[in-house]
Amino acid sequence: MNQKEYLISLISYLPLIPSAILCFAPMKNRLRYNIRSIIIAVICLFALSFPILSYFETRYSLGYNTLILPLLILCFIAYCIVLDTHFSQSLSIYALVMALMAFMSNFSNTFDAFIHPESDINHFSFEAAVFQAFISVLLASLLFYPLSRFGSYLIDNLNQKTIWYVYSAISGIFVIYNLNNVVFYYSTMHTNHVARAYITNMILFFLMILMLNVIFYFIVNSLLEKAKAYERIRILQMQEKRYNAQQKYIESTSRARHDFRHILRTLLELAKKGNNKETLDFIEQYIEKYPEKDTADYCSNPAVNALLNHYFHMAADSKIHLEQHISLPDILYIDNIDLCSILGNILENAITACMDVAEDDRFVTITISKEQGTELYIAASNSFGGKVNRKGQRYLSTKQGGNGIGLISVIATAERYGGFADFYHEENIFYSNVMMKNKEN
Repeated sequence: MNQKEYLISLISYLPLIPSAILCFAPMKNRLRYNIRSIIIAVICLFALSFPILSYFETRYSLGYNTLILPLLILCFIAYCIVLDTHFSQSLSIYALVMALMAFMSNFSNTFDAFIHPESDINHFSFEAAVFQAFISVLLASLLFYPLSRFGSYLIDNLNQKTIWYVYSAISGIFVIYNLNNVVFYYSTMHTNHVARAYITNMILFFLMILMLNVIFYFIVNSLLEKAKAYERIRILQMQEKRYNAQQKYIESTSRARHDFRHILRTLLELAKKGNNKETLDFIEQYIEKYPEKDTADYCSNPAVNALLNHYFHMAADSKIHLEQHISLPDILYIDNIDLCSILGNILENAITACMDVAEDDRFVTITISKEQGTELYIAASNSFGGKVNRKGQRYLSTKQGGNGIGLISVIATAERYGGFADFYHEENIFYSNVMMKNKEN
């Protein structure tokens, strides 16, 4: 076995390492296991597979593509296992990275063709192998941050499977394009203007895939912003509803205060006559007709107060025993929409879960507290029927067609404010704990 050929083969597999880094970059919030365990598993997989595949490739003169395909399939299966995402999301990111690295492979073949014009793809040079490893690492270095920041935002917030499958298909088209543009005989590159046309074509298509990803992000971000605007409108509608209820209460009490002098005169006449029974009956009737306030002041924040009123009324209508302790900081740096989104998801899930429990056992407890002026804690617990639907560490909705998107949104929002969200259950009680940093950016 030729040692130089073995070394070239071994180096040719190294681009899979930056590929793996890019695959995990947008999945930083969706790992089923801790990052240290995943890194160890990936290192072990590559440390075992690279030498073995290089040996078989060199010993039995097997083609690189013959061996890389089974390895890529194995890596994808492992990738899906360690992620807490839908298959469509895992497939789309994996296909995108494969498409990008396919460009690096063809660029390396072009480089090899220029330094070894009489060679072919079956005799990939040492220089070209090192060049491919270098540009793969360079690509991963340039794309890691945007994939980690913007890609993770899409993964955490976009849950439409159809969109992700379409995204996967587009990346698949670029993979097929690169496979069909492999130059087998390097001498072809030195015929007429083939090299110039080939390189120009490859660069344009590489820029196209990058541009399509940028466009995809802005389109999806626009859709998510519309959803956020809808959430803002929903909160405003809650506020309007509570404002109208309060105005109605003010008007009713105003009339009651106006009539109160006549009520006192009537009570005085009844008392003079010594008719205690009629006096008590009159007082009871008056109390029953006296308007009661339909809204409560749980905090000074109008948006949060409106949302709490909405869900607390919903809990009362559902015969759910509610216990609340609300203490918001005087200065709130957390966006009202984000805070209301977290509270709304937690309370809506809690109230829905309570409906599977007998009325006497229904309860929801929620505490919002400020700690040291820089942290906001939300702790909630509720009764539920005991049935849970989980994928890895993530709780899924038990409703028909539900996928637990609400809890994912809570986790993503909490982490955006430097905090965390934790969910767990013990017997028939479900717990939700959220912490966010309440600091000025």
